[in-house]
Amino acid sequence: MTATGRLVAVIAGLVGLVFAVAGLVREVVLAGANSVEWPFTEWWWRLTAEPTWVTAVAAAGTAVVAVALIVLAVRQVRPWRRAGGQVEFGAAASRARLDVAGAERALRRRLEKDLPGVKTRALELGQRGDGWWVRVEAELPARDVLGVQARAGGLVAADLARMGGLRLDGLDVVVTRLA
Repeated sequence: MTATGRLVAVIAGLVGLVFAVAGLVREVVLAGANSVEWPFTEWWWRLTAEPTWVTAVAAAGTAVVAVALIVLAVRQVRPWRRAGGQVEFGAAASRARLDVAGAERALRRRLEKDLPGVKTRALELGQRGDGWWVRVEAELPARDVLGVQARAGGLVAADLARMGGLRLDGLDVVVTRLA
């Protein structure tokens, strides 16, 4: 899920929460004191008293927002799986193919070999535009986490460049445990 999707979900959830709380407060106040006058009484009555086109539009809008929020929630919770495959690169006369799963295994081995105390759980390699993005889940030594991340970035960038002139655009390191 992208950051924009998360932002939309959070904003929609907060707006929905505000409306729900306002409705709850209104119902509690109206139930507690019959003398309280609600400023939107006529509008509210027209919306809820009998089915009209306004009610249908409000129900349809609510249904669309609910479905969108459910889809965003499922996408957020579902484990992300990217399609494996091969990457082609090189000139028209001589093309080469790189197996993405093999490159991920090689990068994991390289990180564990050259960075003492690092134990990778997962490494995902994905393409964004012309560059590549690497996401590493790993157990890192508690000392010098930022230094380990910087060294890992240098190793991964060098290996990608050696593998096929691939450019590293970003490295996400998810620390699963500090050793």
